[in-house]
Amino acid sequence: MPTHNSTAEELEFTLRRHVLDIWFPQCLDLEYGGFLCDFDYAWKACGPHEKLLEFQARQTWIAAEASAAYPEDERLRKAATHGFSFLRDVMWDGGSGGWFHRVDRAGRPLEWRTKHSHGIAYAISACTAVHRATGDASAMDLARQGFEWLDSHAHDDQYGGYFGFLQQDGSVIRDQKESPSPSPADTTNTPLGCKDANVHSDLLETFTYLLRSCPSPKVQERLAEITMIICDRMALPFGAHHHFCLADWTPVPHLTRFGYQFQSASRLVAASSLTQDPQKTIRTAIQLVEHALRYGWDHRRGGVFYAGPGLDPIQIEGQSLMVRVKPWWIQFEALRGLAALTYLGIEGAKYLEYFNAQWSYIKRHVLDSRRGGFYSLGLDRLPRRRRLSPIFAPSSFTRKGDVWKDASHEGRAFLYAASTLRANNRMRQKVMSAAE
Repeated sequence: MPTHNSTAEELEFTLRRHVLDIWFPQCLDLEYGGFLCDFDYAWKACGPHEKLLEFQARQTWIAAEASAAYPEDERLRKAATHGFSFLRDVMWDGGSGGWFHRVDRAGRPLEWRTKHSHGIAYAISACTAVHRATGDASAMDLARQGFEWLDSHAHDDQYGGYFGFLQQDGSVIRDQKESPSPSPADTTNTPLGCKDANVHSDLLETFTYLLRSCPSPKVQERLAEITMIICDRMALPFGAHHHFCLADWTPVPHLTRFGYQFQSASRLVAASSLTQDPQKTIRTAIQLVEHALRYGWDHRRGGVFYAGPGLDPIQIEGQSLMVRVKPWWIQFEALRGLAALTYLGIEGAKYLEYFNAQWSYIKRHVLDSRRGGFYSLGLDRLPRRRRLSPIFAPSSFTRKGDVWKDASHEGRAFLYAASTLRANNRMRQKVMSAAE
């Protein structure tokens, strides 16, 4: 496993050069508000710039967190307040409450005016981040309103957790008869009536984030519930991770998705000090990461595959069950998940080694050092003839932005990892000084 010893300075340089300096202020839509999303491999606008709640919220979130980290950079503060204004004035439904899931560039609701818990989780976090960065009380007010709307409409009071797909008025869409869409799945591709790891992992982070900024018994209660669901319902003792469950939390057989394991792990670590059993929470995070490394890590080329079985065998009748593509967001969630475990003393050294290897993989196969930014997929999974083809560059694999590809996965991973490396260095120096 080739490694390169990463430094906080290197990560911060990449954050500035390949995330913040490229996206901001280029992505600000100064005509209609919010953020532009469709960019090709050379950062040229290449689409209709429909405004998905996840993209708008996550761009606002990374701008706000980066602004808090670099308060001297006025453009980041402007981007955060610009994004918040769009969330408040356009995407928030002033009549029925909650945020629309998708609008067109000018702000007209799409997707049958539906709403989704996945995007709402990010919008709550974005508003909280804006409040942290700017002190704007209205941002925290909107975060609280968003939480109350979500909890009153999407929470399952019988079995716990949250439903994802909602009508404009907040009615839960549980089956095809209730859905305005002809699809048997919702707008995030979760089967109607099911609950998923995607929504609940995001809500774990949202409630952790919100609770630290705005202590509330109800948020504390929901954080405890979500933590229990992830640790006891969705994660198995050997680390596999159910992605879909029925409403009563009966697991639906499916592939384990490795990016969500790393993502949930870092979020469990962040939430652990707020839970009733921090040791169990950390133990679950370790089990998730260990399983993802065992089954999802590419031992030949590095990087993390998309999905695979939760247990051997990984082949049936000579056919592989692995989904070997390597989306960019999974690579950065792996980087963050590994960073989250580097503080674990002797065990932490192993995760630091994987962290360094993962960062080396990203630099070789995901980073576009020439034009800046990150490709949608790790290029090592493409046939060499396609990588060298003159028509390859404009393909979808090299897109730098679309409604689902924002700057948050890489941006927040860099911020978190740089901070973690510095904290670990300070801890080691303190231990060395005490030993002397």
